[in-house]
Amino acid sequence: MDAESLAQIEQIVSTAVKGAEARLGTEIATAVSGTEDRLRAEMQALGTSLRQEFEVKLSEKFEEAERHSGVLFEEMGRRLDLVIEGHQALHQKIEAVEARLEAKIDHEALEIRSLLQLSYRQLQDRVETLEQRVMLIEKRLGLAN
Repeated sequence: MDAESLAQIEQIVSTAVKGAEARLGTEIATAVSGTEDRLRAEMQALGTSLRQEFEVKLSEKFEEAERHSGVLFEEMGRRLDLVIEGHQALHQKIEAVEARLEAKIDHEALEIRSLLQLSYRQLQDRVETLEQRVMLIEKRLGLAN
């Protein structure tokens, strides 16, 4: 083989290698670009899926908390109703005791008034009797006017 043929072969090989390199670079770039695009799409889909799953879980937790709060509020309402009922029962008992005390006080006051009137009448009678006796004594002694 002569130098000229060798140079032509090297030229052909060099051109073929350069063409193959260019095609391989283009194919690699296309493959990498396609892979990047697929990865981006998959990541977006995964992100969307995770976001949706997170929103669903968050919504479920919120609904569960809302139900739990509702149950607690209902229980508080029932307990408050019991407290109110107890308060009303105590109020009625206090009113009944108050009415009995008022009746008893009124009765006692009436008895005391009656006793005082009786005592006053008895004292009045005694005073009148004593006054009559004093008048008699004064007459006997000549002290009467």
